This record gives sequence, C-alpha cells and structure tokens, in this order.
Amino acid sequence: MLRVERLRVQYRNGAVGVSDISFSVGAGQVVALFGPNGAGKTTSVRAVSGFLKSEGTRVRGLVELDGTNVAGREPHVTSQLGVGSVPERDKVFSSLTVAENLHALGRLPPKRSRADAFDRVYQLFPMLAERRRELAGRLSGGQQQMLALARGLLLEPRLLIVDEMTLGLHVSVQEPLFATVAEVARQGTAVLLVDESTALALDVADYCYLLRDGRTTVSGRSDMFRGTEILAAGYVEAVE
Repeated sequence: MLRVERLRVQYRNGAVGVSDISFSVGAGQVVALFGPNGAGKTTSVRAVSGFLKSEGTRVRGLVELDGTNVAGREPHVTSQLGVGSVPERDKVFSSLTVAENLHALGRLPPKRSRADAFDRVYQLFPMLAERRRELAGRLSGGQQQMLALARGLLLEPRLLIVDEMTLGLHVSVQEPLFATVAEVARQGTAVLLVDESTALALDVADYCYLLRDGRTTVSGRSDMFRGTEILAAGYVEAVE
C-alpha cells in the first residue's frame, strides 16, 4: 500500500525537517510512528499526504502508493489515489452542524455508494448519528475527534493518516477512539498513526517505527516495543 524510503524534507529556509526516514504500511495494517517532539513524525506523514507542498518544502526519496511515486505531489493527487488524512489541528468546522461537516467535503463517494459511506461512519460513531443536527463547536473534544475521523473515512480511503488523535483529550475517551481505529483496519483500511498515547497505540498497532532526529532508528512488530525500554530509551536519548 505505502512504501517510504530514505525520505528527506527540506524547508524553504534551508532547514532539514527529516533526513533519512523509511517505513511501510500494508493493507489492513495499523502502523505507528513514535518519537519525541522534533523527531519528524508529523513532517513524515504530511510528506505522504502532500500537505507539505504548500509550505514550499522539497521532498526527496521514495513515497510510493501502490507503485506510484508521489513524493512532493499535491494533496489532491494523493487523495485521488486513496489517501485520507486527519490532521493534528483544525479538524472540524465549528460553525457547521455534524451533518454539514460530513457533507462539506469537496469530493464524496460515487452516488451508488454514498449512502453506504454515510451509514458506515454513523455505525462506527452512533453518537454522530444522534447529534447530526448539532453544531460541531458544541461537541466535546472527544466527539469532535470522532467527527474528524468520520470525515476522513467518508471518502473511503485505502490509507488513513491520523496525526495526534488523542492530543489534549481525557483518557476516558481515548480507548474508544483507538478501538475505532482497530475496527477500521479490520475492515481493510491501512492506518498510519502518530499519537502521544504510546501504550494505547501499541495495543492496536501491528508494526511500529521509532524516529529520532529525523531518522528511523528502530522498527519492529508492536510486541517488540511492549513491556521493554526501547521507547523510553528513544525519548530519553533525544532529550539528553
């Protein structure tokens, strides 16, 4: 589904965002990127989605979606190839209702599957169906995140990128969100996940990559990271 090799991102001012990052995601897999602030996680996923293009960056290396190299391409190109993205910030339109947020997408699935697509997100998030006429700005932080995920899934992507899904959210709403991510993967969608809640991310991830200083340092199945000092060492070494 997705293969990233030797990714290098250079900003307009000459600064290097990431220098040598490699990872891959298969269909139906949840792959997590871990690492401290500044490790290159968000830069990497934005390079995949194409949203770095607007920042005047130069992307080098291989970013391959089903055999097509899209390194440095625009978001509409990656979207057409089946990439959906739930960004870290500005997730929903607070002045629109839940239903209006879902209908406000620039591109909806074909008419023959549009009803099925809406049914799917309402089944995944029953709360959204119950509150479809309520303004998104009145939803709790967790509910707004559910709406953001629903927007990303409505286009029926083959790869869903989720950046900092639980940032600032109470722990009580984090587990249901991760459970939904796991269910989305079980239905066949590949998921690339960046999240500070490492324990919960490990519970749903099939494979993990530890990034530091713009490089991939350690990779392996989630069992390799769970109950070990690998992640803690990666974060501590970066601070030191």
